[in-house]
Amino acid sequence: MNSRQRQWESRYTAAKRLWSGAPNDWLSRAADWEPGRSLDVGCGEGADVLWLAEHGWCATGVDFAPTAVERMLEEARRRGLAARVHGLVLDLSAGPLPEGPFDLVTSFYVHGGPDPGGLNLPRLLARLAALVADGGRLLTAVHCTNPPWHRHHALTYRPEQLADAVLDAAPGTWEVETAAERWREAISPDGEAGRRSDAVVCLRRTAA
Repeated sequence: MNSRQRQWESRYTAAKRLWSGAPNDWLSRAADWEPGRSLDVGCGEGADVLWLAEHGWCATGVDFAPTAVERMLEEARRRGLAARVHGLVLDLSAGPLPEGPFDLVTSFYVHGGPDPGGLNLPRLLARLAALVADGGRLLTAVHCTNPPWHRHHALTYRPEQLADAVLDAAPGTWEVETAAERWREAISPDGEAGRRSDAVVCLRRTAA
């Protein structure tokens, strides 16, 4: 494991469950799409992968942390989804990509940090775009504007920054379905009200 993988593995092993188990809000639009093969990057404990599998997708989740991937696979077995859920432990920021193509590639709140050698999300999205099948989609959401009390050091991104990374890498082959800043209300751990925004990008590869 590299240092990032060790850091995330220690976070997962220190808690019985790290995330809520609910799928990301932005994934709900996939309910209207024809199911196929999907890849979720930074899947964590697999809430999005499991949701896709329940909606008919053959869903693969990739994460740094072995414990996170094993929890996803265990939950898939519990729900009777093992035949449609696959897990990989990979560092996609540096290593090889899974074998495509995929009809949907997703990445939610995979930001990277300011440390040298940290994950570069625009560069990663440009690489992931090569895995999207004709007619398939690349869907991502990350924090764009944090509330005043936010103290984490994860990077934030503008939607056009993420969309342009893909469009520049493969010009003329993408339709922009969404590239927008979406605001929502937020409450701090101390009960302070505020607002935050996400950069939401959905690109559809045009058929050859």
